[in-house]
Formats: sequence, structure tokens, C-alpha cells
Amino acid sequence: MSKSTQEALNIDQYLKDVVEKVKEGMSYEDAIQLSAVVIGGRVTPLVLQALNKYQEATYSMTKLSQQENVDECALASMDSLWNGEHYNGSQEEVESSDEDVFLDSIYFILKYAQTENPLEEALQANDKICGAKTARAKVIRMAFEY
Repeated sequence: MSKSTQEALNIDQYLKDVVEKVKEGMSYEDAIQLSAVVIGGRVTPLVLQALNKYQEATYSMTKLSQQENVDECALASMDSLWNGEHYNGSQEEVESSDEDVFLDSIYFILKYAQTENPLEEALQANDKICGAKTARAKVIRMAFEY
């Protein structure tokens, strides 16, 4: 992620705020939502989009939740980069916009935060999907390694 976009999105500040709230006993979902409101700016609509997709992906009555490759479908439906070219499980590293990296990372954090090993499971899920795996992994680690 470029330094200028990271600063414009306040990603470091945002994730620091999320982690502090989690350390204080708040769930990741609540911390992610509250921090988005507190930080504001460009972070807020991205977090809301990721939250909506996370809810759609985990609610058993939606078509998305019933997909075998639910995470890939969720990311594909959120990102501007995904045009079908890499939709069928390509494992190559593909450049993504900074906003897409952040959006995808928040989705993974939300989805895997309540699992037994959230960092490991989020990184495994991230690795199964093409795109900016390395950049997403960095953001995921920032949220879970404290």
C-alpha cells in the first residue's frame, strides 16, 4: 500500500484504534465499526462496505453464504479490480488499489476474528484468493498481532 494512500485513509491510526478497543474488551466487529466512526473520512464508507459484505457472507439465508468459494465471491463483488479475469481461483499476485486492499482486509478481519486462531485462519483464507495477498496480509497482521 502506498504511503500517501495509507496516510489519506489513516490506516495505521485506524488499526491502532481498533486494537486498543479490542484490548479493552470490545469485539472486533464493534471496535471496527466504532473506530470507523471516530476516524471518519474515507475509512468509514470502506468499513461499512466490508461490514455489509461480511454480514451477507455469514448469514445462512443469502446466496453468497452458500457459495463454495464464499470469500472469493465476497471480495469479487466488492473490489473494482475484479472483472472476472481472476475469478476462478487464480493464485497469482495481482495489483489492487489501496482501497481494495483495505476493504478486503477488513472483511477478513471481521470474518475470522471470532475463530479459535483468527490470525492464522484469516491469513490462510487470504492466501487462497488471488490479488494483493502480501498487502492484505500486512493489514491483517496489524489487526491481530498485538
